[in-house]
Amino acid sequence: MMCKVLIFGCISVAMLMTTAYGASLSSEKWKTLQTLIKDLEILENIKNKIHLELYTPTETQECTQQTLQCYLGEVVTLKKETEDDTEIKEEFVTAIQNIEKNLKSLTGLNHTGSECKICEANNKKKFPDFLHGLTNFVRYLQK
Repeated sequence: MMCKVLIFGCISVAMLMTTAYGASLSSEKWKTLQTLIKDLEILENIKNKIHLELYTPTETQECTQQTLQCYLGEVVTLKKETEDDTEIKEEFVTAIQNIEKNLKSLTGLNHTGSECKICEANNKKKFPDFLHGLTNFVRYLQK
């Protein structure tokens, strides 16, 4: 009887820890995050050529799902604005398209807070700052 109680207690603690801190990432999600980092590094080379201001979330840890949705929406805007820009090479357009695709695939991650602000409530920042924020957010998701 005592053994059953001990086993049940251990299972309960494991379930609570998973709920509190989120389940570990699958290898597929991990690879997606790695790919995102590589594509974001490609954009580092042109960050000063893109003259856009984009909403940049600040509550990244408390509002993971909302932050992800906001960054995704802003990447869609970035894609639309750069598609016809002759200064931006195809390599960078492809990186932006890959970032959009990979952010979409991550939209099932948890950690949505109840007091999260909508994307438009965040400040608009110049592209280099937006890129820095998105890169830090993706690295946070890897932990």
